[in-house]
Amino acid sequence: MRINTITTDYDEQEDRIRLAVAYADGKARVLWLTRRLAERLVPALIQGLRAPHLDDEAQATEVQAAQVYAQLEARISRKPATPVVVDDTAAPALVQKIQVKTAQNGARVLVLTCPDAEPAELVLRPGELRQWLEMLNLAFRKGHWREDIWPAWIQQRKPSKT
Repeated sequence: MRINTITTDYDEQEDRIRLAVAYADGKARVLWLTRRLAERLVPALIQGLRAPHLDDEAQATEVQAAQVYAQLEARISRKPATPVVVDDTAAPALVQKIQVKTAQNGARVLVLTCPDAEPAELVLRPGELRQWLEMLNLAFRKGHWREDIWPAWIQQRKPSKT
């Protein structure tokens, strides 16, 4: 099933990330993402997320600056959206596996597998991926989860003056 919309938040009582997802067919469901799986997912999402307009010869400082700029651009261009509302009768599911693929157009395709359910597919173009990484990072911070898996360019809240 294809996910159209996702609302991501940390749930303190469950100590998990709550993904409220709306599918293309109009149905909605809560998917739970454990800390263990989330800590494995983040590096897989960040890997290969290139800063635009840089070649392979770019210096580390150029790459860092370009990543900060691209992340700030994604943060600024994020439009407020109505949170996904899930009916209380919809049974939540625990995500057991996430497969991350890259499509030919550069989009990341996440296939979320839960027991007794058809796999859910989330497609994120680079800008959307950066925006979702912002939400995941916020959930990690709310839960006081590991910060060392996040690159500096996503944690930076405002541009440096250098």
